Amino acid sequence: MQHKRTLWRGALISPWVVPVGMPILVLVAEFLTDGTIDAHAGEIILMFLFFGVPFTYLVTFLLVVPMALFLRAHNALSSVRLCAWCMLLGPLTMWGYAWLLSGQPSKVLELSGVIFTSAYGLISGACFCAASGIRLFARSGVAHQA
Repeated sequence: MQHKRTLWRGALISPWVVPVGMPILVLVAEFLTDGTIDAHAGEIILMFLFFGVPFTYLVTFLLVVPMALFLRAHNALSSVRLCAWCMLLGPLTMWGYAWLLSGQPSKVLELSGVIFTSAYGLISGACFCAASGIRLFARSGVAHQA
């Protein structure tokens, strides 16, 4: 058994992690930096929720779930492999967010942007794996019967 629970559970839960967590981190960092929170904080949170969550669901169902199904079909599904895939998707996904929102997609491709967005992908992938009960490592080889 490569996972204890349904993959759909992970697919339904994990897209909330980054779009909800990112504005919280931004607001906490802002507060710790200058002791205030921007008057537009509510708008920022709503933007992440109304755009970020649906966009992340799209990425999850188009790129993460198919990879999980592919790995499972090849008896290679593991948290390590799926999280590595999600880390690769992090910068691409954030570039898409920035491009669609007329932001600065080029900043995502700077080293600090790649590191942060890869971390977002890792966190999202880890939540997917935890919610689905995916093993840390895939079993190597087939068990022999006595």
